[in-house]
Amino acid sequence: MRVYDSIESIEQVKRVEIILYSASKREVVKRDFKRIEKSLEILKKAGKDAKGKLYLTFDGYNNDVREIYMIPEIRTFVKTIWEKYKYIFYFLTVFDNNRSIIFACINEFKAFQDINTKKIKLHILHNDDIKTETMIAMRDFGKSINDVEGIQAILSTFI
Repeated sequence: MRVYDSIESIEQVKRVEIILYSASKREVVKRDFKRIEKSLEILKKAGKDAKGKLYLTFDGYNNDVREIYMIPEIRTFVKTIWEKYKYIFYFLTVFDNNRSIIFACINEFKAFQDINTKKIKLHILHNDDIKTETMIAMRDFGKSINDVEGIQAILSTFI
């Protein structure tokens, strides 16, 4: 499996199984969206070839004990990206629960930690407006690339 940390072309998207995209802490804090928007535009052009290939992470938070959906500046960064690319979930992978974790960044949530295993159970409290807007944007994007069935399958994984 090839893993890339940047998205340069549609041909690259077609060749890889997963694209590990890491937004830097500087980008998050400064609200610098240039690099991620460029990447999302390439994924958009790649259409079906980009389905489920994006693994979105955040660099510079390794020493933070909180999960990414608990960090306010990451939540703001993700929400801003979602405002422009509400169909981003088409591109996000299910690997390591990435799609649901990013969805938690734009919603409220409850998190429960098992004292013995330290594992966190995430319960997303769906905001009806966010849910509806995401579903509509996903449906419209699916129609534009002729993948309505794929969209329905994706929506069932996190909404």
